[in-house]
Amino acid sequence: MEECVILDLHSQKIGTSDALGNIPTFLSMIGRYFGPEFLLKLYLSGAVAGSVFYLVYHAFIVPSLQTQRRQVLSMHPSQTPGLGASGAVNAVMLLDIFLFPTKIIYFNFVIPVPAILLGIFIIGKDVVRILEGDTQVSGSAHLGGAAMAAIAWARVRRGRF
Repeated sequence: MEECVILDLHSQKIGTSDALGNIPTFLSMIGRYFGPEFLLKLYLSGAVAGSVFYLVYHAFIVPSLQTQRRQVLSMHPSQTPGLGASGAVNAVMLLDIFLFPTKIIYFNFVIPVPAILLGIFIIGKDVVRILEGDTQVSGSAHLGGAAMAAIAWARVRRGRF
């Protein structure tokens, strides 16, 4: 029997509020397959990686954009949402997508989409946020979680989880 997930990406615009709306399904799937200890390690490492990516982005990349994008620099980095559940949520969601790319996810409760296409969309949207200088949602923190999911996926494939 094939499992499916319903994912509403409207909350992706809000930032870390997606932790409350979408993550329970993914948490239960990863926790069921690998156990609660693995899930906790993945979640916490995603949060740390998201924070590190956020800090590196604001320390090294934003200053180089001074002449190109004044609006990014008009806000102090502490006012930009970036630290929180974003990286952790992306780590868990994307690991599930990496492990089960053909699973059907109902995009906005209506459109059936293979998980891999949704994963590409999520990562692409975060890259676009960085390139456009989005100050409402931290794409760098999301990409930190995506990087942690990729590392976890590689370790699972090698049997070292």
